[in-house]
Amino acid sequence: MSEAFRLGGWGMYPTLFIGILLVGAAARYARRPERHRLMLVIWMQVLTMLVGTFGFVSGMIKTAVSAGKTPSPVDTLIQGFGESLHNIGLGLGFVVLAGIAGAIGLARCKRGAGNDGSLVDPFA
Repeated sequence: MSEAFRLGGWGMYPTLFIGILLVGAAARYARRPERHRLMLVIWMQVLTMLVGTFGFVSGMIKTAVSAGKTPSPVDTLIQGFGESLHNIGLGLGFVVLAGIAGAIGLARCKRGAGNDGSLVDPFA
């Protein structure tokens, strides 16, 4: 995992930070499903992928600039592309974890809606 962080560059850190916040928000929604919590999870998923994509794009910019200074620019571009994809991979991992927690929250919401009044259907 530390090798992935080294290869992914600085963009891994904001992706990690936002991703941890995302998983925390999704866990809160899974525990207590309410509409405003679901909306937070959805927007945090979007933000996580945007930050991961930003890390990818900035890595590709650095790769493209460096490729012109190397004897084998194609090899440099391919290696830089692979390294930059670590940002996207980290963001996707967090989105998948949050999606699992969100599915648990939606299942709890559908099961408990109308029984005791404590859980509210987020789509009603």
